Amino acid sequence: MVSIPTDLTAFLAEKRDSREYRRALAVKFALLGYRYEAICEMLDVTLGFVSQAKKAYETQGTTGLTLKYQGTQPYLSSSERQAVIDWLKTEQQWSVHRLQEHIETNYGVVFQSRQSYYQLLADAGFSYKQAQRTNPKRDEQRIAAKKKRLSNA
Repeated sequence: MVSIPTDLTAFLAEKRDSREYRRALAVKFALLGYRYEAICEMLDVTLGFVSQAKKAYETQGTTGLTLKYQGTQPYLSSSERQAVIDWLKTEQQWSVHRLQEHIETNYGVVFQSRQSYYQLLADAGFSYKQAQRTNPKRDEQRIAAKKKRLSNA
């Protein structure tokens, strides 16, 4: 019986992304001598997936089985983002439009989505929704009548 390399066994024992785990299982079954068609059937993958995973393991070891995607770089660095949040906290009046102008003039960044500006406002402790100063449904006479009724009760 073929023995499974210890690095592959340790890789499978760790908590992993399901895609990485499938790759490792495909390699393990291939090393155990299973036919590629049977591996494809068990893991619901293609023949190319199995052969690529096995080749990656043979050339790079377990690092060949990991995902390579690292995500996109943020438009603002963490220090720039903190500077924007500090600027928001010092402003007396703010709006999404003013925030957008500030970021564009100072950092040369225009976000594709307004959600990015909303998130900056939320991180600064503000809401992007404009509140009304008074309740438009407020009726002074009804309030006075209710207060009178409650004080008599």
